[in-house]
Amino acid sequence: MTQYLTAIPVTRENFTAYGDVVCAHDGPFISANQGTAQRYNHVATCTNNREAEQSNVPKANPNLCIFRCKPATQIPFPIKLLERHPYSSQCFIPMATERPSKGYLVIVALNGKDDKPDLSTMKAFTFARNQGVNYGAGIWHHPMVALEELTDFGCIVWENKVSQHDCNIVEIGGDYKTYIPGYRAASSSKL
Repeated sequence: MTQYLTAIPVTRENFTAYGDVVCAHDGPFISANQGTAQRYNHVATCTNNREAEQSNVPKANPNLCIFRCKPATQIPFPIKLLERHPYSSQCFIPMATERPSKGYLVIVALNGKDDKPDLSTMKAFTFARNQGVNYGAGIWHHPMVALEELTDFGCIVWENKVSQHDCNIVEIGGDYKTYIPGYRAASSSKL
């Protein structure tokens, strides 16, 4: 039997259990660049828990990389797997592209008692193109899902090149799909 999630627009408040929404906000800022900019500090928590929790693992370094994501061609979007970075936060910030998307899909779940995703906590959010996502360390999430247009994301994550430290992947059983109100599937010609 198919189980459906409905993606809801993200807010800083409804995402706090999973991480941070990265954007300029109503909070305090400082004037920068001789008054031509506003600087918002500490908009996300960048975490590297390896050294704090384990002294016998290789040192992790920040990896600033880019993901070029093809748009989803199926809506409702099928959820087949989740991943997590057990010791590191992972931040994605959409970048300007030739045809900017309206947004992207984020699917998250908390860790369960069995050290696998607790599917009862799985939620789906739509993020606008001017909002980044910062997954907390150990938060299960679906790989990035661009909507309607090819989307580039700048990403920063702490990695030590030990696969079980850097990324865990779990295929989820069952048939899960996500409705994404206001978005349509991309045609294969856009790929």
